[in-house]
Amino acid sequence: MRDWLLMLRPNGGAFHPSRMLLGALAFALPMGYQVFNNQNQAAGMMGFAILSTLMLDIGGTRHKRLESMALGNILMLITAGISLSINHNVLLWLGGILFLISLIGASLTAGFALDLLLRMLASAYLIGYPGSFVTSDILPVYLIAASLTIALSIGFAPRMNNPVSLKIPPHWRSDFQRLRKGQFAGGTFGLLLACACACSFFLAQHLGFSAPNVAAICTLMVFRPEPNRTHSTIWLRLVGVLLGSLLAWILVFQNQSNWELVALAALAGALLPLAFANGLMYVAALTTFIVYLILALLGIHGHAAVVSAEYRILETLLGAAVAVIFAMIFRSLKPEIGQE
Repeated sequence: MRDWLLMLRPNGGAFHPSRMLLGALAFALPMGYQVFNNQNQAAGMMGFAILSTLMLDIGGTRHKRLESMALGNILMLITAGISLSINHNVLLWLGGILFLISLIGASLTAGFALDLLLRMLASAYLIGYPGSFVTSDILPVYLIAASLTIALSIGFAPRMNNPVSLKIPPHWRSDFQRLRKGQFAGGTFGLLLACACACSFFLAQHLGFSAPNVAAICTLMVFRPEPNRTHSTIWLRLVGVLLGSLLAWILVFQNQSNWELVALAALAGALLPLAFANGLMYVAALTTFIVYLILALLGIHGHAAVVSAEYRILETLLGAAVAVIFAMIFRSLKPEIGQE
């Protein structure tokens, strides 16, 4: 148990203070403008684009960061668009999960930046699940928020962003070169990841959870090609989700002031680089908290927010449990990987 608790200790990684200013401005300016004009739904939808763009802002130069943010958002919109266009046919949509996530899963482990980008693409597909409240109406708002975040990032952030303090700043192109040299997770892992995500989704749907894609996304995020890492990743994510939910319970669920929600979003955005510098648990907690803020701007308050939080915790637990089962299967098929 002591080892599990030690995992929660802050890593103390370095980060540039100007990125805190970037996070605060990215959330405060566009969302604040929409709230000022009584467009609370648009403010909430913008939050998804801002958070995604900040997560994609990785690279050793401004040009590389711009490339990562622009290309990442384009690919995510295409992936989500494909999902939304076929989600009326559950079998076809399921086939998309198996095909897309198999390809993505097989390509993981080549590097942090590519790993994050690929998992975000898979998440974009899962967001368009059958019955999703997301529609094509979000596209203009998403593009505006993403573009503003990119502009703010290039203007206010330092030249280099190395959120996990690697010796060489990560970038998806350099990771892709390692992938071409054979540093990939393999087809077996890719297929198991796809099956695990599909299993999490349909189990959550069968159990009547409000957002079954949350369970699938949890499985996607915690199921690692290195079986020994899956359990530690699950532990850190679970604690992070519980901590983020607790903070939201105190600060968000009963909050009826949209201006206070925007202020909390700006504060959370400022803390995002600090979370990355200190480990996965802090990132999971902060992103969970930001999602609750976005949902509150979309009108989910009070009892509805409490129910949403309960479902999110249950969905996360379900997704983690499925990941554990499939990690055991993968380890039995590839025991040599678990021993590395």
